[in-house]
Amino acid sequence: MDELKKWLDNLEEFKLPRWADLPELDLYRDQLLTLIDKYLGPIWLDDGPIVTASMVNNYVKNGLLPHPVKKRYTREHLAYLIAITFLKQVVSINEIEEGIELMTKLNGGIDNAFDFFCEKQEMALKMINHRAEEQKLSQGNDSSEYLMVEMVTISFASKWVTKKILLLDNENSSKEKSEEK
Repeated sequence: MDELKKWLDNLEEFKLPRWADLPELDLYRDQLLTLIDKYLGPIWLDDGPIVTASMVNNYVKNGLLPHPVKKRYTREHLAYLIAITFLKQVVSINEIEEGIELMTKLNGGIDNAFDFFCEKQEMALKMINHRAEEQKLSQGNDSSEYLMVEMVTISFASKWVTKKILLLDNENSSKEKSEEK
């Protein structure tokens, strides 16, 4: 449990870059991938690269990520990739696309949407650490098994609410489009 506690405490301190912190200079793909590893590496669990060149190519090909200009990527690409990397752990690529469009529209642009996402992601990571501490105190032990059950049930509930919100937004968008005709 000490290793888990240390990792959870690391979540408490983890900070994502904000829009203004992202490089203004255009990047080559290998620089883009290096920055993703730098920004997300401190909390990432999987071995190997967090994002690969083929992932970037697929995201561009499927319209999830804007096309690079002359093989150069901007901070917009970097912001999208950071968000996509987190979101794909939980929802489908189609849901990611819908969610990014919705958040960008609601926040008045990718810069505000990205900062909002980063703030909420950091808050969620802190909440998990606090929840782990509360669970330990309420159970009276350091059992990670109890925490695992709590985390998986919270994950399911969060995912289900997300799906419902996206379904409702799709229904509302469809109604608005049919009313415009």
